Amino acid sequence: MRYQGIKVSLVTGFLGAGKTTLIRSLLAQVPAYERWAVLVNEFGDIGLDGALLSDTGVAIKEVPGGCVCCVTSTAFTQGINQLIREQNPDRILIEPSGLGHPKQIIASLNAPQYQDVLWLTGAFCVLDARNLADTRYTQHAIFNDQLECADVLVASHVTDYCEADTRRLMEYCQARGLLAEQLVMNTTMKLLEEDLDPRLQIREIDAGKIVASQPADLHKYQPSHDHDHSHIEQYDKPSRQANKKRHYVKQQGGMKVVGWQWPADCIFAESRLRSGLAALIRDKGIYRIKGVFLLGPNKALFVNGSRGILSMKMSPWDQSNRFEVIGLDEEVWESNVCSFVDKVR
Repeated sequence: MRYQGIKVSLVTGFLGAGKTTLIRSLLAQVPAYERWAVLVNEFGDIGLDGALLSDTGVAIKEVPGGCVCCVTSTAFTQGINQLIREQNPDRILIEPSGLGHPKQIIASLNAPQYQDVLWLTGAFCVLDARNLADTRYTQHAIFNDQLECADVLVASHVTDYCEADTRRLMEYCQARGLLAEQLVMNTTMKLLEEDLDPRLQIREIDAGKIVASQPADLHKYQPSHDHDHSHIEQYDKPSRQANKKRHYVKQQGGMKVVGWQWPADCIFAESRLRSGLAALIRDKGIYRIKGVFLLGPNKALFVNGSRGILSMKMSPWDQSNRFEVIGLDEEVWESNVCSFVDKVR
């Protein structure tokens, strides 16, 4: 059978699961004869995942400040349409926010206007199995929605699992009836480019293997996602002319995001950043920390943290500083974050 149209790979996962890390790995495997593009949605108002992917050489379209997941979201259709028009890609990777609803995204991709244009060939959910023991995750509707919509689960942070974590993951897979090839579990979270199209492969269910049911038919899914999107703004790469400091606080679904953006002429002290961030990531109310802080001309500290673990690396950067924290809708950690910002500036 011959397939036509642009292949689409959906990469979901809750806050801090490791979606961006997986996408970086995939972008390193782009075939020489293909052109790929990435559509990134973030819960906050500033583009951070796009910044973390900026050195990949692949076209990135950011949709910050809202939820790309709604069928009615003009941000989704505008972002996809612009990538198609300007890049004419062979494949589009879609990375929704960790608080995104994949059912609505899938419904959007199956909309009549994209028939014979877009082709969802695989939905992947990045899962940190340690979260299967935490009711803050397992009782969250979006966490479960992401898992249920996935064709393939990609286990992250595998080297940090204890025996109980692995057992819970296997039990979850067995409960869903997933086939062995529907679970990617290795120390490097390696997903090969040739594995990106599970929906194009005809599989025979073998009861002797591990793992769950086929994904539900979502073509008839009618979304009921009614939060306001009037605040959505869309842009590609943040302008290096952004000379105003920005601060915002947003709440949705029991979660809160606080974020800041500073112009490129603001320079931060590395030692104070590192010590302050190390203290922040230990706060139990915080799920996710991301940031890019300029330390000098074309030199920045890229920050990425979750579950009490923080990674920091130096990389070239000459655009605006940005910092974002996502956690429970509580005042305590927000106050600590604001105090940190006051001290490092």
